[in-house]
Amino acid sequence: MGEMKRGKIVEGRGSQVRVQFEDNDGVISPWLDVAQDSTIGKKSYRRFQFGEMVRCYLDRKGESGEALYAIYNDQNAAPIDGDDVFYEEMPDGSVLKWEGGAFSYTNTAGTTFTVAGSDVTISGNLKVTGNLDVGGSTDLKNTVINGIPQSGN
Repeated sequence: MGEMKRGKIVEGRGSQVRVQFEDNDGVISPWLDVAQDSTIGKKSYRRFQFGEMVRCYLDRKGESGEALYAIYNDQNAAPIDGDDVFYEEMPDGSVLKWEGGAFSYTNTAGTTFTVAGSDVTISGNLKVTGNLDVGGSTDLKNTVINGIPQSGN
């Protein structure tokens, strides 16, 4: 039987990390695999960042194991609170969020793409490469198409 341990990431390579454990006088682990959601078919990948607090599972001798997941704490609080939320923040500050049936993506320039119910909203510039087919009415207000101002109510 192994044991669960908590520590901070001190080094990373590929899909492995080394962890310094607080409860063992600062002992540093051997290379540990980072647990992934999926590795065949729909692949996912992540590697914990330097200094990130993680929970690990180690064998009895502490010679092998896996880094399982990151842990929020007082020094590194969760960025959002809620039971009905999925939130991913990228290293550049871009955010992917699902909350209460609405999905949004916001990049660092402030452009937001939101899907809520049957509505899709884009706040920012939209470039379409290829054809644009509209199967419904359009409402063009304060719009210029090919240099021609469009009037709308």
